[in-house]
Amino acid sequence: MALKLAVQTQFGVPAPQAYARITNFYGTKDQIQVQVAIHYDESARHSNMATVKENAHYIGMEDLKGDLIPAIYEVLKTYSDYAGAEDC
Repeated sequence: MALKLAVQTQFGVPAPQAYARITNFYGTKDQIQVQVAIHYDESARHSNMATVKENAHYIGMEDLKGDLIPAIYEVLKTYSDYAGAEDC
């Protein structure tokens, strides 16, 4: 599971088919920290190329409904960094 979205790389280059994937999460009974790696596109991810951006977010456990991983992606899609993101 991952998200497809348009982002600007750290160098200002547009990545219209960027591939965002949760790489790690940990937390307490109250909240989790989620780390997300964003690659230029899906083929860059599968070729083990470097990320174009990495993000970390804190999510309250009360915001997560259902199965954990899909619920995290649903919350991420509500954040401005992932505006317009689609499941892929």
